[in-house]
Amino acid sequence: MKTMKLVNVSQAKAQLSALIEAAEKGEQIVIMRGSRPAVTLLRVTESDMGLHPEISRGALSEFEAEIEGERAAGQLRVLGRSENEAVSALKNL
Repeated sequence: MKTMKLVNVSQAKAQLSALIEAAEKGEQIVIMRGSRPAVTLLRVTESDMGLHPEISRGALSEFEAEIEGERAAGQLRVLGRSENEAVSALKNL
């Protein structure tokens, strides 16, 4: 069973680095505001944040081939040379 550590806001301020380390190791840290729980510190990974979506090489190759095929067939249009030009062109489609 995971341990749960309850700390008040003042303790959390004074011990923040240690509390973060404990949360990274899987300990549940609950910061209390008076007698009420306010927030919980949790370990977060890159996959939790969706920072590095997993795309297989095969799927990426298929996408690149599709884009190249559309480019070769003249199906891709240049929408402009700046963000503003592109936005304007998209509004006029």
